[in-house]
Amino acid sequence: MTEDLYRLIMEERDRLSDAVSSSDIFERQFGSELAAWELRLQRGFREHVTGRTYRFHGFVHYTRDSSLIMLTPSPWLVDGVLVYFREDQELPPAGGYVDVVGRRIVAPGPLQRNNSALEAFTADAVQITPLDFIEEIRPPLSLKDLSSLLFEQVGMAEASKRVFAQLFVSSPPFEGAVGGLTAGIQALASRSQVRRLMTFMKHVLPPTLRGQWRVYRNVRGVKVSTPRIWRLDAGSVSVSRLKALCLKRKDPLGFHEVSVGAMTTPTTSSLPDVPMALTSEDFWVETRRAEELRLPILKSAITFQLLTPTVHRRSVDAATKHILGRLEHLQESFELGASALSRGSLLDADALGRPLSALRLARSSARAKWNNKIALRDIKYAWDRVLEPALAEYIEITSLKQEADAGWGDSRRFERFNTKVLRALKRLDSGKSGDLGPSLDEITAEASVARHVAATELEKMKDAGVVYEPRPGHYRLV
Repeated sequence: MTEDLYRLIMEERDRLSDAVSSSDIFERQFGSELAAWELRLQRGFREHVTGRTYRFHGFVHYTRDSSLIMLTPSPWLVDGVLVYFREDQELPPAGGYVDVVGRRIVAPGPLQRNNSALEAFTADAVQITPLDFIEEIRPPLSLKDLSSLLFEQVGMAEASKRVFAQLFVSSPPFEGAVGGLTAGIQALASRSQVRRLMTFMKHVLPPTLRGQWRVYRNVRGVKVSTPRIWRLDAGSVSVSRLKALCLKRKDPLGFHEVSVGAMTTPTTSSLPDVPMALTSEDFWVETRRAEELRLPILKSAITFQLLTPTVHRRSVDAATKHILGRLEHLQESFELGASALSRGSLLDADALGRPLSALRLARSSARAKWNNKIALRDIKYAWDRVLEPALAEYIEITSLKQEADAGWGDSRRFERFNTKVLRALKRLDSGKSGDLGPSLDEITAEASVARHVAATELEKMKDAGVVYEPRPGHYRLV
């Protein structure tokens, strides 16, 4: 902890990175609201050549006027200069980074339509240029820093925090599938608390990035298309949209990347990339103004979008073989039917299922580390250390809940009990007739909780009629 504090103090940092701003993503002003790399691009955006001739380096945005494009210093800004193209000239690709040389003129279209004099520039020379400035960008917040900043006042497993933080990092598209990451939450904790977490996550980002956008924006009387680069949703997501994103791997709204933290039901819980169950004993949320974190998180989130880590096809194939073997192991370990491996099921072994989920995690992690390539070991790490443990815990907790609901009924709610103690008892109880059951000390050790906590929880379960004590200090499930 002390080393982290010294590192933060000694690092060269953006002094304005923690400034508070509620401006929307496409309408930010110059200065502290822009990321450091945006300020650099702003400085090199316009160059006076001679007389009325200028050179611009910027990103292409289409407008409703087919003869005009808007050139902006950042892909995330929708304000810049208008460039006029004649009918015999080909428009550069939307979102492309181009070098344009031209003369200052009055835009013909607006002048003819409503007699308004609007400054524009001719496209005398147009050249698409590579984004070579990426190599000089200082890496944004690391995944650890991002997680610490976001979830300082949220109590849950660190692995879960990292997954939620990766939603803000997102993941580039791969082989035609929409990019991003989906995390599905089964709330075994208080649903109101989980909703507070989802609301907080959603409000950290400006309105445009949480689904409230306009197709066109009015800039000085010209309608400029809003780029559909990335969107983050949190909370309740419709079944149809979740299936489109998680099964078809397409976004019906046309975004390149879509990160989703969704509250799921038993029928949709197997769809997201990372299913997880938030249990009552280790989950809490304190109130916090999400808007206070908006600017530093936003600067990192939009910077991550510049990086598209590459991966070799051989690495993907080798990782897929590894993941398929582990999926079959999980199927056998939890005695699941063969259908668990089918498309859309919990252990989805399809190329667009769990193997792609692990790849998306690996590419998101690479972005967070500011690495432009990932190897086989990175995909294996994403599976072995993140996705498989999440799946195993999810299967164990949710199957225990289903058994409890079937055996005890709704009147004795699963959420009332400490799931660590309940799971420990389930693992230790042999189920054999006449067995005395595990002792309090054995249950305490297996659950990794204090002895008095285990004793209190077991008494609650006894009172609820889901546990009995055949001998003092020994317990069995009903």
